[in-house]
Amino acid sequence: MSKGYYCLVAGLPDLVPEEKKLSFTSADFRTMMEDELSSKDYALLKLFYLPFDHENLLNLFFEENKEWNDRGNFSKEEMEPMVDRKLAHTAEMSSFPEYLADFVFLMHSEEAPESRVKAARKLSADYYDFLLRYPNAFVRQLSKYQQDTSNVLTALNGRKHDLKIEEALIGNNEVTDSLKRNRSRDFGLKSEVEHIEDLLQIFETENLTDRELKLDVHKWHFVEDATFFNYFTIEKVLAFLQKLLIAERWLHLDPEKGREMFEKLFSELKSGFEFPEEYTLTYGKKR
Repeated sequence: MSKGYYCLVAGLPDLVPEEKKLSFTSADFRTMMEDELSSKDYALLKLFYLPFDHENLLNLFFEENKEWNDRGNFSKEEMEPMVDRKLAHTAEMSSFPEYLADFVFLMHSEEAPESRVKAARKLSADYYDFLLRYPNAFVRQLSKYQQDTSNVLTALNGRKHDLKIEEALIGNNEVTDSLKRNRSRDFGLKSEVEHIEDLLQIFETENLTDRELKLDVHKWHFVEDATFFNYFTIEKVLAFLQKLLIAERWLHLDPEKGREMFEKLFSELKSGFEFPEEYTLTYGKKR
């Protein structure tokens, strides 16, 4: 059975930003959780920070000189030796997921992707395959949701602008096969992708910012529904992280929308959980 995190979930701190600043970031949240979660559950939490490691690794390989993203699990000092062929083959990679270590060796081979776009697509496909093999049902469910959503939107964009999408799709499965071959409105995916109709309607939104917002709100509700009966388990913490990442993203894209999401998240914490009597909360802070 999953470990119960009663006090942790009930006492999740205030996320309402003041003066357009976060009280803490998703990177801070990971640090906080290291001492709160079991080692097995902490490993699950770190899975959802791996895309930031992808970003940092691609930045190193393609020499983009972008600012290091501290939301990744691995430091720049750990990552930098990976781009040197000799150092990579002697480096300690036991802490790296297998697919990430394999990618490093691929980048030093004759079969290395020649562009950042192809390299990123390879990383994403391997990442989803990695998550879909995980024993945790929520991890698998969320992985499928994210991969399917990305691929359906790619196909819809290709259909609208008459673009070839075969190489742009992530992974190879029944969904990608249908997206490549089926010309019906929903690509014949009504039974395979439960939220296909929602995606079709969202894609009709002309304003790109509004469309992105609707997609993130849809994901917000998805993680809520997927963890509805997980009251004080790791799944509730993972769902919280997904909402935190969404709100954090919108605080940068649109501060007003970001604040609304943080306020919604805090409101859910207050109404969705029964706080212990010793907690008196004022904007989430104990006093």
